[in-house]
Amino acid sequence: MATIKDVAEYSGISIKTVSRVINGAPTVRPKVRAKVEEAIRALNYRPALAARQLASGRSFIVAMIAPRQTYSYFSRLMVAMAEACRDYGHHLVLEVIDRSEMDSDPAWTLQLSCEPDAVIIVPPYADDPRMVEAVAALGKPMLRMAVGDDGVGQALPVPSYEISYAMGRYLLAKGHRQLAIIAPPRKTMSAYARVEGFAQALADAGVDLPPSCIVAGTMDFASGEAAFRQLMSLPRRPTAIFATNDPMALGAMACALRLGFSVPQDVAIAGFDNSVEGQMCYPPLTSVHQPLEEIARAAVGLVLGVEQQRPEFIHHIVERESA
Repeated sequence: MATIKDVAEYSGISIKTVSRVINGAPTVRPKVRAKVEEAIRALNYRPALAARQLASGRSFIVAMIAPRQTYSYFSRLMVAMAEACRDYGHHLVLEVIDRSEMDSDPAWTLQLSCEPDAVIIVPPYADDPRMVEAVAALGKPMLRMAVGDDGVGQALPVPSYEISYAMGRYLLAKGHRQLAIIAPPRKTMSAYARVEGFAQALADAGVDLPPSCIVAGTMDFASGEAAFRQLMSLPRRPTAIFATNDPMALGAMACALRLGFSVPQDVAIAGFDNSVEGQMCYPPLTSVHQPLEEIARAAVGLVLGVEQQRPEFIHHIVERESA
């Protein structure tokens, strides 16, 4: 089994500096860090967590605060964050918080299963004031993922407005003039920027998006079904629907099939996330691709202080048969 001395000899870096890299010290130069990380991978070196905790007084744990969801968006984030934590000498602990418990208990308090060095809050909790306040009270470095800079702790924004504007332009270019959107449940959510970007694209083209064509969902399959029923009962049915995440888009597609509508011949449907589920359904779902693995890695690096600059994330539309 490789030791820290082996890593130092392989990389040509001192044991002291190797130790600083392993412990996630932010002051190590990138070239030096890269040499040490290459040696760690080549030798399959695994530092003993208990020994590191005892020597440093730190846990080397990053907690990810997430909802009780099985949607692949969260599994992709979890895997990518776990890999990033490993590369930075840390472990990821998933803390699943049940929304129903928060909403039903006025005295709800955040109880974690560990004592993390840092905490990453993912949507939809990243802009939930109650959750953010509870995490801030821990006094640990905190990062809110996929939200704007307003608020406590670090934030890692993504270009939701810009790519949703592009989705509006995309559907307009397909000839659609009666469009609708399945929105997030609250205007205070950062994901509501997707509605604003989409609406602006239509407004710039002189196409109306009446309030009746903006139906709020709850970011899940069932609410996509319900929203589709509501939209298709309008006197002027939309010919294209943009759902602000893939589960709602898939719910809308399933409802279309049950009601006898053909996708995309009768109504085009597009989503947001480019999920595995959207690629496996029929017809395959047109969707916005988010570089979740890059976003997750950046979140870990920033909250640990290893990275100092927020990267720009490139989103793009993946065209498939549904739209």
